Amino acid sequence: HASEINKQLFNESTVDLMLKHVMENGLKVDGGDTIGKTIIFAVNQRHAVFIGQRFDHHYPHHKGEFARVMTHAVSHAQTLIDAFGSKSNKLPQIAISVDMLDTGIDVPEILNLVFFKAVRSKVKFLQMIGRGTRLRPNLFGPGEHKTQFYIFDFCANFEFFNENPAGIVTPFPEPLQKRLFKRRLEL
Repeated sequence: HASEINKQLFNESTVDLMLKHVMENGLKVDGGDTIGKTIIFAVNQRHAVFIGQRFDHHYPHHKGEFARVMTHAVSHAQTLIDAFGSKSNKLPQIAISVDMLDTGIDVPEILNLVFFKAVRSKVKFLQMIGRGTRLRPNLFGPGEHKTQFYIFDFCANFEFFNENPAGIVTPFPEPLQKRLFKRRLEL
């Protein structure tokens, strides 16, 4: 089942349709001319690069700067994240990320979250959604504040959590010292 989903997510036409849908329907800035700051959550590094290549293929006028892969494998990822998060109108507008932007990034300008991967941890899912919840005054102009953000869920994450409200809970292993201590007691 997971391999079928991955085949779909790595499929050119699937990626192209996702990008077209997000570019046409995502929340916009600059009077509706430009898609607002957007995070696309990808499966892995290869997937993120693939999405970036498809974006550049379809939007050559934005090529190279508008949508950028931001993962641990990218050497200057922190510089890109800083530009993505700056309050100025710096590019990139779209961050294609694997794990790096799921938590702990505070970019109030984010208007669109694109789930292009299955998330099974409820805690992580809520943290990822949290990326869009930051308030941003005057985002659309003086007195025009950010009041909403969009979530594009291409991998039925909401359906999964409706059926499995706790998500898939992975038990935390006991710390090594505790296991060794128990073992010593057993000896």
